[in-house]
Amino acid sequence: MRTIIVAGGRPNASRAWHAWVRPGDQVIGADGGAARALAQGIVPDLVIGDLDSLPARHRQALEARGSRFLIHPRAKDETDLELALTHAAEQGAQEIVILGALGGRLDHTLANLLLLALPQLAGRSVRLVDGPDIALLLRTGEQATLEGRPGDLVSLLPLGGDAVGITATGLSWPLQDGSLRFAFSRGVSNEMTGAEATIRLAHGLLLVVHRTRTSVASPLVGAVIPARGGAP
Repeated sequence: MRTIIVAGGRPNASRAWHAWVRPGDQVIGADGGAARALAQGIVPDLVIGDLDSLPARHRQALEARGSRFLIHPRAKDETDLELALTHAAEQGAQEIVILGALGGRLDHTLANLLLLALPQLAGRSVRLVDGPDIALLLRTGEQATLEGRPGDLVSLLPLGGDAVGITATGLSWPLQDGSLRFAFSRGVSNEMTGAEATIRLAHGLLLVVHRTRTSVASPLVGAVIPARGGAP
């Protein structure tokens, strides 16, 4: 199952959101993200959150279009996006695309990026899309293939500790069983040399950010295809 989650962050290049929604996808609006989706003509199947950022008129419009609601109390430990991601994983989604998760408050932006490391998302293809940028997280023993164009920027950022045993091909500065140290910027702004690049990780957590040369990332240009694999 494939799930699209629309969060309530800055609507960067929201006009391109339609390109990510395929027939048969489940669409979840994370609280105010449901209104952002509706404004682009995308009707969420489900709205999740405490509804503190969803005006009553938008809720009524969503209800009229058949959206279901999973309402949580305002006094909760999770953000609305975390609740949406957890629900998607519990429902068996193997591919998740997150839209509208960045911009606005800095703490929300950082928290949303770190949600890629949720244990429930292990072994699933999860992409966070913001304009020309696509982010995903590699865990121990995983690999990703990036599809794009020569000159696309690729940054590799370790999370929570050093990332060890990185093999990266198709980049101007490739790695062969290399390591990147946590809190150092060595992995920022590499470049693709062709239409495809592959990154494998032996141990750790590695945030991969692919910035496409187009103004808006799409499933056809700059797509990221994570795959479960053994250590290189």
